[in-house]
Amino acid sequence: MIRLIAYQNLYGPIGPSRLDVVAARLGMDVAAPHMKKGQRPKLKDHLVQWSRNARPRKSGRELLAAVKDIHAGLTGRSGGGKR
Repeated sequence: MIRLIAYQNLYGPIGPSRLDVVAARLGMDVAAPHMKKGQRPKLKDHLVQWSRNARPRKSGRELLAAVKDIHAGLTGRSGGGKR
């Protein structure tokens, strides 16, 4: 499995060339009913970026802040506080 993921990271998706777009469209259809009223999901948010150059680079501090935000959202805390 790790070799397949590494291959996909280097060369793109395994399978039909635009099957990733179909999967992204399915993700949009699944997410749409759960979004706030007036908002619509975007295809680019559900589409996997296979090129490492297309992905934005984040510093370690930015990644840590993102993980803390996700954790705060899952635990219902406002973040940054002590236990």
